Amino acid sequence: MGQVRTAKITEPDDFIVSLAQTLRRKGCQAVLDVGCGAGRNAVFLAEEGFHVVGVDMSPTALELALGKAKSKSVKRCVFVKHDFLELPFPDAHFDAAFSCYAIENMPMSEIEKALSEMRRVVEDDGLILVTLHSPKHWRFGQGKEVGRNTFLVLETIKGKTVRFTTHFFEKQDAEGLFQNLDLKILSIREQVKVSDKQRAHWVVLSQK
Repeated sequence: MGQVRTAKITEPDDFIVSLAQTLRRKGCQAVLDVGCGAGRNAVFLAEEGFHVVGVDMSPTALELALGKAKSKSVKRCVFVKHDFLELPFPDAHFDAAFSCYAIENMPMSEIEKALSEMRRVVEDDGLILVTLHSPKHWRFGQGKEVGRNTFLVLETIKGKTVRFTTHFFEKQDAEGLFQNLDLKILSIREQVKVSDKQRAHWVVLSQK
């Protein structure tokens, strides 16, 4: 079985807990999780009463996500194997979409494409939340620089080398990304988790 970096994390992200409250106030029902991984955020939202579709490219991740949903007797989750650049859903199919620690692990051009696909499948006035790497992240400057604030990063996970081409966003760059796609930013904050390998991300909530 392959490796899934977040497989041992069982609790939803704090900003997804907050997002659930916002979605409920807006009367949202159908939610897309792009890069669902082992399913902790998708299953949490399903437990909260939302209909959630999780998309991931890893069969291992989807197997774990499905197992998590079954273990909690959650029936409002569907998991689909697909890439993020051409989502297999019609326009305006979801009330909201989010991506946590997923589309950020791609080159800038693919981040733009993935976010534009999320925009396409969300209805007008729908919400989109994504995380993006901040230069304060420990990986910044690691590996081979292949573009401005873009690095080919190698990380060893349980003895296996994993490759990431990652773009790191200054705040104004993150804002520009959303503005270029005609997405209104509702909030943007930098989340830093201090440790020996500091993790830092922008959490951006936007509206179509």
